[in-house]
Amino acid sequence: MKKISILIICLIFLTMTACTKPQPIKESRFLLNTVIEITIYDKNSKKIINELFDQIQSMENRYSRYIAGSEISKVNNNPGTFVKVSEDTLELIEQSLYFSTISGGLFDISIGPLVDLWGISRDNPKVPSKSEIDLVKEKIDYRSISINRENGAISVADGMSLDTGAIAKGFITDKLVSVLNEKKIDSALLNLGGNLYLHGSKPDGSFWTVGIRDPFGLQGDYIGTVSVKDMSIVTSGIYERFFEEDGQRYHHILNPKTGYPEDNELASVSILSPSSAKCDGLSTTCFLLGLKEGMELIERLDEVEAIMVTKDRKIYLSGGIRDGKIPFKLTDTEFTVAN
Repeated sequence: MKKISILIICLIFLTMTACTKPQPIKESRFLLNTVIEITIYDKNSKKIINELFDQIQSMENRYSRYIAGSEISKVNNNPGTFVKVSEDTLELIEQSLYFSTISGGLFDISIGPLVDLWGISRDNPKVPSKSEIDLVKEKIDYRSISINRENGAISVADGMSLDTGAIAKGFITDKLVSVLNEKKIDSALLNLGGNLYLHGSKPDGSFWTVGIRDPFGLQGDYIGTVSVKDMSIVTSGIYERFFEEDGQRYHHILNPKTGYPEDNELASVSILSPSSAKCDGLSTTCFLLGLKEGMELIERLDEVEAIMVTKDRKIYLSGGIRDGKIPFKLTDTEFTVAN
């Protein structure tokens, strides 16, 4: 379920009048196991960018199970014991459990043992045996994550391992947007390894134009564009991280119920919402639900839209995009809008 650390969405910047608009300050650093790029249009950009990167590092130090001494690591290493965590870590877990509930357990941050078994993010991934998969599936159940809100503590069952990779980048992005609002920044771009947030409008007052990645093409190829402001866009797809064995491709979006990479009609799911945590959680959830159930879920939720691409190169748009509330322009004629 952990999303890939490459840029999955291509930004397409329209021509701007340079002389009268603030020039951007842009900086990239490697955090969250990916490249983070922050661009701010403000005279105090450098100071604010440093503050944002400091916050990202601080949150990674709490949320990552791969960092010894992180709050999530402490929870994982003390099964059956309530471990006190910070308020935002508690909030992260609660949001994760929300996605678990609405997905019927397809989104499950207790998937850590299955992620480790496949090792798709490591140098030597392999297809596990069915018996190995069956064994670790018994350790995955979001209902065994206990929260003591009064004491600010979390407990997990023995053998369980929380992995926040399917939501942490979106959750962190929302925290960064709060800082931008506090600093009264009018224009900024946050790109946390493909988790994109378009803050405010462009310096000339127009919307940002964003390309939606072609799931069958190279990085930088896109099937169409959307025009947005104050919006996050997150995509999950079969092209992001994968390996091949005996001529078959195995991607990183694991289904905790089957124990295998999800194999349905979808090639990619892009979610658009003012909440990046929603985008992150729902991109994985809807991919695992499949086209029909995934789109039905999106249509029931407020302030969420979706662009789903199937393996036969058809594009399905949620109601708000079809109605033009978020303009979508098809740019690749090898694809067709099916609804």
